[in-house]
Amino acid sequence: MISLIAITGVGARTPLGLQAAPAAAAVRAGVVALERHPFMVDGVGDLMPGALDPQLDPGLSGPERLLALAESALREALAPLSAARMPQLRLPVYLGLPELRPGFTAQCAETVRAGLARSEGLPAEISCVTILTEGHAAGLSALTMAKGQLQQGALEACLVGGVDSYFHPDTMEWLDSNRQLVGSVSRSGFIPGEGAGFCLLLTEPTRHRLGLKALARVLSVAVGKETKLIKTTDMCFGDGLTATVRDAVRGLRPPSERINQIICDINGERYRGEEWGFVCLRLSQYFDDPTAYLSPAQCWGDVGAASGPLFAMLACQAAARGYAKGPRTLLWASSERGQRSAAVLEAIGNG
Repeated sequence: MISLIAITGVGARTPLGLQAAPAAAAVRAGVVALERHPFMVDGVGDLMPGALDPQLDPGLSGPERLLALAESALREALAPLSAARMPQLRLPVYLGLPELRPGFTAQCAETVRAGLARSEGLPAEISCVTILTEGHAAGLSALTMAKGQLQQGALEACLVGGVDSYFHPDTMEWLDSNRQLVGSVSRSGFIPGEGAGFCLLLTEPTRHRLGLKALARVLSVAVGKETKLIKTTDMCFGDGLTATVRDAVRGLRPPSERINQIICDINGERYRGEEWGFVCLRLSQYFDDPTAYLSPAQCWGDVGAASGPLFAMLACQAAARGYAKGPRTLLWASSERGQRSAAVLEAIGNG
């Protein structure tokens, strides 16, 4: 059993930056990319809110848009392998995708999977692409799957990623009909966004053999399920997220070992904020301050299935540039259909 799993490369594409470093710097500075869609209108005739990729044609939608986002971030995450003087690795990819919804079907998911598998000109060969259509929690669920394979010795390296975009006409109309868009109609909506994030994961023996620097180590991962869902009349008391976070922090020994930073997908919807509030009440001993979380959706919009890998990117950038609040960061995400996922990353001193 291999115990240590390292993140050695990260890639990002967001409305705030087309690579990891500028995107993370913009979030740190509190830059906001929230605007209006150039032509989609809501039920009262206003232009819909959105945080759009500045380089993509706003008329592009569906799998083609997701692939444009994903391929860019994937290439950046693989960049460290370009300098490694070793035979080309064969890497599986674990990819988080949106939950099936209007504007995103099972066929769309398969098109994205097949398209990414055909990527060319990479410093590694993609051996297969496994997709998880679990929405916000999908990226960290993919990390859970990948970590298990790496620790068991079934893999020596892999990519974990997530990609999402709400900017399909059917998707935006669906959000509007459910009163989930920020605007005059809803007091508890969010800004739709889009983006992609990828992390290159290696076992420690493989990392040393390739001579690559570790940006962070994956201490723990966890997945869970919430049965009291958003868009229903059920009262949610955060049981699913509490159990998931408890599993993720179980190995810590407070007060000497605590979570120093939290990055999550709270996006302005009341349900999500209240859900985390119950976790704060039950597990506060594991945190320096459970209320001092970072919610990047305030800057780049809600990025859905890209959330987890982009959160990992932010944690790695903070560690590499010396502004992390401490060595341990909790990442968590909640999907509409109940999937919950979390991970604890540990910053590396000298790599």
